[in-house]
Formats: sequence, structure tokens, C-alpha cells
Amino acid sequence: MSIRSEAPSRLAESEAAPRPSLLSAQVLDTLEQGVVALDRERRVVYNNRRIEELLGVEPGALVGVPGSRVFPGAEARWLRGTLREAREFRIEAEGRELTLKAEALQMRDDDGDVVGSVVLSEAISETEDGEFQKKIDRLVSLGELSAYVAHEIRNPLTGIRTTVQFVGSKFKPNDARREDLEDVIKELDRIEQIITGLLLFARPPAAQPQLCELHQVLEKTLAMIELQLGDAEVQLAREYAEDLPQVFADPDLAQQVFLNLCLNAVQAMPEGGELRVATGVRRYRTRRSMVDVSFTDTGVGIPKELMEKIFDPFFTTRSMGTGLGLPISVQIMREVGGVITAKNNSGGGATLRVSFPVPLEPPGKPEE
Repeated sequence: MSIRSEAPSRLAESEAAPRPSLLSAQVLDTLEQGVVALDRERRVVYNNRRIEELLGVEPGALVGVPGSRVFPGAEARWLRGTLREAREFRIEAEGRELTLKAEALQMRDDDGDVVGSVVLSEAISETEDGEFQKKIDRLVSLGELSAYVAHEIRNPLTGIRTTVQFVGSKFKPNDARREDLEDVIKELDRIEQIITGLLLFARPPAAQPQLCELHQVLEKTLAMIELQLGDAEVQLAREYAEDLPQVFADPDLAQQVFLNLCLNAVQAMPEGGELRVATGVRRYRTRRSMVDVSFTDTGVGIPKELMEKIFDPFFTTRSMGTGLGLPISVQIMREVGGVITAKNNSGGGATLRVSFPVPLEPPGKPEE
């Protein structure tokens, strides 16, 4: 969500929109609800850290912004707090969609005059409407079924492959039937690849988190695909942040996530292009920080109608894909408290971003 502060100095001096004291602001920052204070002109004069985190904006970026931009489509009467009814707002923030449930209340001074309003908001967890939880339940059942089917298929598949190889060995090297059987073996290997993906999705390997330098993991990953980048005529650009904090992650599993996203980016550029790998840190007014690793391509982007489906198991737009690379990556990141988000870029192409939480305290530091 791109928001620019507008005339904060004028608003800060406004007597009609009192700002909370330092102590009050600290208390409001502890709330899990988003708090936004608006003046008579329905512009933001104060907000707590929670709403900044929900919208993915920098500290102070909301001050001076019209309330109708923070809560898209809200009419003036609602923003003034005269309607006293809860509303839901669908918001795009950081490449994801978010639903906020909000209510506006009038703010009065000691004489009872209205000086503005306060909007209280919270993210509606998908479990409240049941849809997300139903989806998770379906995925769990699907994972269990996938594991069962994969095991049941793998055993006879091994026997079939062995038999085909044995039969092929009986033919002379120049026999055309030998080439046909080699094609069969290639297809059997493809089925084996799909089965391996099913098992990884159903039962991901146990993570072994440790303090991890993500730049080192990235360099190992990029070295693995160097030849593939050259064959695809994809140029590689690095934009690494200095002094990137260490994070807790399994280096091997993090490398698997990075590899999946790199390969996705390359496949999105069949005519060649540029893959830009960038790292950075997002810090909030609280002690929470996130380390971001972004993979940006110059391809055709993600069709809007498919944006919500790309992380679904078995969803793929490629004829030879299994549709399990991104879902497996999401599960790996969930194990370390991280997330993967996707968005289209205004100049074309798409960006997939992996975010790792930064440990609040160095490991092994004694508690005071």
C-alpha cells in the first residue's frame, strides 16, 4: 500500500485534533486493534503501530492522509463517526489482500464539541468466516490422501521401471523398440518426480533451524542455477542490503525455497529478461523486524484472476509442472514464522518476497 504523508506540520498544530500523550500513545501501541484518529477534515492526525503493521506502511506515513484512503470507499458520514456501524474494507497491502473490520466513533472535547473521530479496526481472520479454516482442513485431508496415494503408487512403479529396463536390455542397441522403452522410462521418472513432490507437500522434512546468514544461502542457490540462467538468456542482478541481520532458519530448506522462486521467475521469462534478487529489512516501531528476500522478474506478470491461486497445491500454468513448488515453500516458511507474498510490478513482471522474522534477542543471551 503506497501512502504519502500530506501536510503533517499543519495537522500537528491543529487545536481541533488533540494528539495523545506519550504514555497514552505507548498504551495504544500495545493494542491488537488498529487505532486511527481523524480531525474535522477527516485526515489522519494519529495512528498506532498496529494499523501500520496491518497496512505495511512505514512509521508516520499515515499522518495527513485522508481517511477515505486508509479506509477505501468510506463516506464522510461514516468517517465522522455519526453512523456508528461496523464496516468491512478490502485492502491490498504488500501484495496481499486484507479485510479490515472497522467502526468510527466521534471524538469530543471537554465542552462536548466534536473535534474529530477515532476509527478502531481489526483484521478479520479468515477462521472467523470459516472459509480459511475449511480450506486448511481440506489441505490437511488432501495431504494425508496424497501421502497414501504416493506410497501406494511408488511400490508398483519401481517394479514397472525395473521390468521395462530389463526388457529394453534384451533388444539390440539399434532396435527402434529400445528407444520407445527409453521414452517410457522418462515418463516413469516424471511420475516419480510428482510422487516425490506429493510426499514433500504431505510430510515436509523436519526443519533444523539455526542462526543463518541468508546472503550465503542465496549465493549457493544462485550458483546452482548459473548455467540455467545463461541458457534462458536471463541476466542476474543483486541488490543486497549491508549488515543483514541473521535469522533462524534451516539453510537447506531456505535454499529449497529460494531455488523454487528463482526457477519460477526464470520460467516466467521465456524470451529472456532480468532476475533481480534483493534483500532488506523492514522495521516497525515495536521491536519486531522482518528480513525480506525478493525475487523480481521482467516477465508477463501474474494474471489478476490467478493471483489467489498460485499458492494452491497442484495449481500450475505449465504443462510439465506439478504445482507443488510454491505450496511446499509456503509450508517451509510457516515453520519458521515467515511468509511468502506475491505482487505484480507497475512496470511489468512480478515480485515474490520471502520474509523471515528477526530474533528479538541473540541466542544464548541470559535473561535479565
